[in-house]
Amino acid sequence: MLRAKLRVPRVKALPRERLDQLLTKVWNHRLGLVVAPAGSGKTTLLAQFALAANVPVAWYRAEPADSSAQAVVAHLERAMVAALGVKGGWSSIDDAIDAVDGWGGERALIAVDDLHALWGTEAEETLERLLGHLPPGVVMLAATRRAPGFNLSRLRVSDDLVEMGPEELRFRSWEVERLFHDFYNEPLRPDELAELARRTEGWAAGLQLFHLATRGKPAAERRRVLQELAARSRLTREYLARNVLDELPLHVRDFLLQTCVLGRLTPALCDELTGATSSEALLAELEQRQIFTASLDDEGSYRYHEVLRTHLEAALLETAGEDEARARYLRAGQLLESHGHLPEALRAYCRAEAWAAATGLLGGRGEQVIDRPGDWIEALPPALLEHDPWLLLGSARRNLALGRWDAALDAYRRAEAASGPGQPAESSRRERLAIEAWMQPAVPSPTDWTDILRLAVVRDPVGLVHREAARLGGAEGALVGGLAALLAGDVRNAVVLLDEAGGRADASRAIALGASLAAAIARTLAGETVGPSLGPLYEEADQAGLPWLAGLAQLVGAMEPAGSSGGEALASVVAKDDGWGLPLAQLCSGIGILRDGRDASDALADAADGFAGVGAPVLEAWARSARALCLAQSGDPRALADARRATIAARAASLPGPLAIAAAAAALADPDVEAAHHHRTLARGLTLETGLSFLTVLTAESRQIW
Repeated sequence: MLRAKLRVPRVKALPRERLDQLLTKVWNHRLGLVVAPAGSGKTTLLAQFALAANVPVAWYRAEPADSSAQAVVAHLERAMVAALGVKGGWSSIDDAIDAVDGWGGERALIAVDDLHALWGTEAEETLERLLGHLPPGVVMLAATRRAPGFNLSRLRVSDDLVEMGPEELRFRSWEVERLFHDFYNEPLRPDELAELARRTEGWAAGLQLFHLATRGKPAAERRRVLQELAARSRLTREYLARNVLDELPLHVRDFLLQTCVLGRLTPALCDELTGATSSEALLAELEQRQIFTASLDDEGSYRYHEVLRTHLEAALLETAGEDEARARYLRAGQLLESHGHLPEALRAYCRAEAWAAATGLLGGRGEQVIDRPGDWIEALPPALLEHDPWLLLGSARRNLALGRWDAALDAYRRAEAASGPGQPAESSRRERLAIEAWMQPAVPSPTDWTDILRLAVVRDPVGLVHREAARLGGAEGALVGGLAALLAGDVRNAVVLLDEAGGRADASRAIALGASLAAAIARTLAGETVGPSLGPLYEEADQAGLPWLAGLAQLVGAMEPAGSSGGEALASVVAKDDGWGLPLAQLCSGIGILRDGRDASDALADAADGFAGVGAPVLEAWARSARALCLAQSGDPRALADARRATIAARAASLPGPLAIAAAAAALADPDVEAAHHHRTLARGLTLETGLSFLTVLTAESRQIW
């Protein structure tokens, strides 16, 4: 036995609290299972958790040579005797069960790495037998490339199983930013971060390989490596060949190469393309083996991971030649179009350079093509993307979802100019005007719920609710009413209305997500801890093609003191040219920093200026009053002047909440005792009158006033 197989590896990696929180649940179950492809960070995750667990850890890294029951029992004996101090001398798994059952400790961890090496063997059955007899407090945590042959359905039904897959391990955009900024100490530009996240899909090994290839290199070289990361990168190709493809049977590798031209894979599509009848079984095998194959629905649709797909496409060009590759893409496009998978069909036509087929598809079914959100549009050739009105409209909507307001407006204008009869000119114009209303200080008369909400950020949101939002009814009316109540500082009523909006049957997915996120903000301001509930919201927004809302979910966490240490970094989640997202990020992180007892004056000042720039006096008043309180608690001589400025802004917006905060700041900063008493009385009166209970959670100093 090699001692290295029984030793927790020492790893250097970015801590990811999101994953730690998921793994911590294993203590309430019997088995934790991390199933993901090679290079996803499984070993790193297990090692980090084991080293930080502060409990006895028996570590075992499996190898194909350990396939017998005798071998696995011998390894477990050595690991568990050393870690738990149980009696040794085992000759069978029954001896192991008896020894562990007599252990008197409270908690212990059995960590099994590379469990897939034992798949279908006697050793795997032996491990399952041990798992079934573990005493309370002793749990097993395993990392594997494929689901084991354990009776997982029984474990699920008995609530004895915690599962994590490739989606959980995938690096999120803000984690990629932290990885290069905080861990590698080589920050990337926002556009480079976005492209790296898209090309690697957050694959840990891909991010590491990119770092190794660009470490210390100039910006131009870094850009070149980024373009070649998936298709021509020597490091990536070697990794995939040695750790993924070489382990597969030849017929499976051939299937991968044949079907890589399809952006979406179903048994019917693959059978038609290859002329075979075994595609359903092969796709299921690829998913089970975790060969970078993700299931898209419950009806048998799959896709290949971006890194694997581009690697296979490069291999196809090398083996088949350009002419044959173009012919295969054309055939794939025709099949995809006939099955109604239009974005994938368009991409295949573009790879085939079949421009007549591509323009014909857009001309006849352009609206259906752009109806599905996602980043697929960014992979299309610029020559097509920049001139087709439907794709320009799709690009505008994609930029809007990412918070790139200027780029969205530019694409809307070009879509209008390029449109002919029956094309998306009217939709482009209508959507452009709605966006421009949010970017200009002059606010139009309300025609729909978004216009009413736009008015609510200008003045008197409570009065606006009574006059305008109430007449809307339905999910839209509840959403506007809840947001207006939140803008006014009435967090209790805001939570009620926003919960109602998110739960209504007529709520669209975007409205339901927006209502849930706004309710999380309200609960945070009321002093509740909402961090654990934000992860699912982020995931759902990301899957819905709403990355702007997904970013907002991360910013909400920055408002809590426990999460405010990363508040400054979270502001970089938002594009620097996002006129609304950036000040919202600065306000959220500023509130979190303020609640953490640190200086947030710069972030809050930037937020106030940003809101002033887009014509949002209500939000500007909140930011200015919070800044005044921040300066006052630190004894800054500018505090009193800022409190007066915040008072003027609050009165102009008819907002008692910011007025109360400004009065509290003045009470702390005014050297005149009589004036300070007046400010304190005003702050108390406004708080009692409006029920603004959340004001007392901002700082210890403000609590003293109330």
